[in-house]
Amino acid sequence: MLLMKADRFFLRYFEEGSRPSAGTRARWLQTKVVPSKKVGGQWFVDVHAWLADGNALVEMVLAG
Repeated sequence: MLLMKADRFFLRYFEEGSRPSAGTRARWLQTKVVPSKKVGGQWFVDVHAWLADGNALVEMVLAG
């Protein structure tokens, strides 16, 4: 599991013109559309789970 701050995640994985709005990002994090975890009021995204897209084998390879 590789956790990245949500704001950095959205900047890295979404191009300027296709980046979701702040409201959409918050909803995606809360409803787990993006694999996420809230720690002390800060949202983090599980990048390995995002890249694996639900494939357990890919997630194991990414985790090392």
